[in-house]
Amino acid sequence: MGLSNAISGGIIMFGITFVIFTFGGLTDKAASFSDASSETSDWESKLVKTSIDVSIPNDPGTDSTFSFDITNTNLEKLWEFEKFDIIITYNSAGIIQTETLTYDSTCAPNIGEWCISTWTNDIIDPKILNNGETITVDVEISNSIQSGSNLIVIVATQNGVVATKTRSVA
Repeated sequence: MGLSNAISGGIIMFGITFVIFTFGGLTDKAASFSDASSETSDWESKLVKTSIDVSIPNDPGTDSTFSFDITNTNLEKLWEFEKFDIIITYNSAGIIQTETLTYDSTCAPNIGEWCISTWTNDIIDPKILNNGETITVDVEISNSIQSGSNLIVIVATQNGVVATKTRSVA
């Protein structure tokens, strides 16, 4: 009788251990699913709260350098400027050019770069683009812009929100 009790106790202990380890794996999966769902919800919230406006207040002229403004028009704070995508499409000597520029934290930019030259209404958080604040962006493209053509500026924020502006070049 003592041997049968020991064997049955061992079988029960093995069964309990097996169940604990099996459900432990399921608990980890449920927790990781919950984390992924939370991250997705946070991402969607950021997208809804992000909105920018691009304007080109001054005629860019035919030089290879010009400026434009980006205004934050919603609640999400923007500061990861190195993750912004700025794409410029223009006509140079009858050939349409498209350039993707990289961020340079110092102005004046080199060819193929953009930088922030001026902050307007930068009141709440210095060097963070809050709602209602505007940055003036200086860019340097590879070629001069053809007079009488269109200049297209596309800006994408670090979380994927895109704004576009087209302006005729005098």
